[in-house]
Amino acid sequence: MTKREVHGYAIGGLAGGESKDDFWKMVAVSAKSLPDNKPRYTMGIGFALDLVVCTALGSDMYDCVFPTRTAVSYRNAAPYFVFWRL
Repeated sequence: MTKREVHGYAIGGLAGGESKDDFWKMVAVSAKSLPDNKPRYTMGIGFALDLVVCTALGSDMYDCVFPTRTAVSYRNAAPYFVFWRL
């Protein structure tokens, strides 16, 4: 893949059921094998901690479900909180 002239690389394709350690190991292995002068886009980020760890491992951009998941969870819970009246 690195011999092809592309604008950047995507890291992902895991099933989502793997442990965090396995996910982070795959991101680390992938990022190390990709050129430093091209952006690295990591798919499947699910939590804020993943953003921090994957950044430290060499990722530049993300596909993150965290904001949507958080918004939906809090919207569904809102009726139970008096102080969240709109």
